[in-house]
Amino acid sequence: MSTLPDTVAIDIVLLPPGPVMDEAIRINQALIMGNSDGEIILSREGAVPHISVAMAAVRRDNLPELTRAVERIVQHCTPMTLTIDAIEHQSVSSGDRISAFHVLRPEIIQLFHKTVMNAVSRYAVADVTEEIFAGERVTASTVDCLRRFPETSSFSRYSPHITLGFGEIEPLLPGLDFPIRFEVTRAAIYRLGNHCTCREILAEFEVKRNNR
Repeated sequence: MSTLPDTVAIDIVLLPPGPVMDEAIRINQALIMGNSDGEIILSREGAVPHISVAMAAVRRDNLPELTRAVERIVQHCTPMTLTIDAIEHQSVSSGDRISAFHVLRPEIIQLFHKTVMNAVSRYAVADVTEEIFAGERVTASTVDCLRRFPETSSFSRYSPHITLGFGEIEPLLPGLDFPIRFEVTRAAIYRLGNHCTCREILAEFEVKRNNR
């Protein structure tokens, strides 16, 4: 793990199972072939496919306490059954188009999001700058996305998804049949990189069937 700055950009996420990760990586590779300038390159070791639950800038010294808070929340959860029903296309503040798996929002993930957001809010700080992200360079849209997450992407505006990469791709791909149902058994805290990718794992939690 690299040395962390005084303030760290983090993403608390749900990690899809291996087959869903592999499908996201496959589509990402197809997007890169059609858009060589695409800067989102998914892999299991680098920019990991994920479902964001809460993003924030937090003080490095508060990370252990926040990690314990998230762990306590996860300990009261059981594995979540989620559904991908489509590929969606969104515009980011830079004007670029991004493809993503759209994940339906059942009550269980909405409640998890709300609970985690309430926990994170006690540690979140407002000074979001390029220096708090992992990597050498981040775009203005990356900084803006993190800064505005509570306003644009939380609570009633929360829209779970798995980012696939820059560009648009046909929703009907060979070997891809919707809906895709899967079970989530892992959550994690990652350090954010450029384009709000998950670059460096800080903590991982198992969502167990016997949790209460």
